[in-house]
Amino acid sequence: MKYTALLLCGLLSACGLVSEQSFYEGIRANERAKSAGTGQDDKALPNYDRYRQERETLKK
Repeated sequence: MKYTALLLCGLLSACGLVSEQSFYEGIRANERAKSAGTGQDDKALPNYDRYRQERETLKK
């Protein structure tokens, strides 16, 4: 019972390690993998810093 509680606490605390940036970069990597070899490099998602900067510009 103690081990189950410790495991559950460990798993729940690991959820806090997922940031907005890591989530975006995961999506970006997935899209790059899908388009590999198709010649659609110009449609690639920008890096997170540029993405965040564009969002801030649109909010104003």
